[in-house]
Amino acid sequence: MLKRLSIVAVAVILTGFGAGESISQENIDRTDLVTKTDAGEFVVEGAERIDLDRALELYSEGAVFVDLRNVWRYDIAHIRGAVGLELNTQFSESSLAQHAAKEQPVVFYCNHSACPRSAIASAMALEWGYTNVYHFADGWSAWSGNNHDQD
Repeated sequence: MLKRLSIVAVAVILTGFGAGESISQENIDRTDLVTKTDAGEFVVEGAERIDLDRALELYSEGAVFVDLRNVWRYDIAHIRGAVGLELNTQFSESSLAQHAAKEQPVVFYCNHSACPRSAIASAMALEWGYTNVYHFADGWSAWSGNNHDQD
């Protein structure tokens, strides 16, 4: 029985079943600016892909951080001051406009570099005319793993 449970657990981890990373087809179809690399990471044409150090600089400069993860993940913990706009249910041109002007620096993040949510949101913001778009690909895992400001 323990062996069978271990096999199921490994299958769940490998397939991502239950990980909550499904993205609606509508959001995937909205842009051709997002490319998935062979390493399983996402790149957004027109957005600056940033690492933790650059994210910290932008944070200290007052950039708007947008968390695209599921609402329950945001409610558990997020970057202090980040706006929670779950991609499939809360993120829209009007909801983003309530928090950032089109010329303001906006940093989009989700769980990690294999999560497509922040890449899709970055591309959508570019399509809506935002000019200072940053894709913090390593996102929450990098930020929380280094114990930076969190709520």
